[in-house]
Amino acid sequence: MSDALSPHADRTTVEFPAADGYRSVGRLVLGGVAARFELPIDRVDDLLLAVESLLMQGPVGDSIRLEAEATSSGLLVRLGAFPPGQLADPALRRVLRRLVDTVEERADGEAATVELVVSAAYRAEGG
Repeated sequence: MSDALSPHADRTTVEFPAADGYRSVGRLVLGGVAARFELPIDRVDDLLLAVESLLMQGPVGDSIRLEAEATSSGLLVRLGAFPPGQLADPALRRVLRRLVDTVEERADGEAATVELVVSAAYRAEGG
């Protein structure tokens, strides 16, 4: 990570319609945040594929909220809302775990948010 990015969180939030035609909005925003965080292109591709895999599962409601938070330890992406238990599908969980470093579901009543983390550990490896 360059010294220009402060150790304090750099957060971007966008809400867009859940219709298929608007997914590119989420990809564009997330790609920009990942570029600012200086993720290697293969990690950006993995993260975008993880987000697309989640969006294909069918969110709850008419809109999607995407929040990306860059910290000194990694890039955290929160995406929702989905039906609770979204990650109970072993195939989806297996795919997501191969694409990102951490996958968690945060349920809140009738909806859940999925958190994806891409670690900044690659920076210590000289990546």
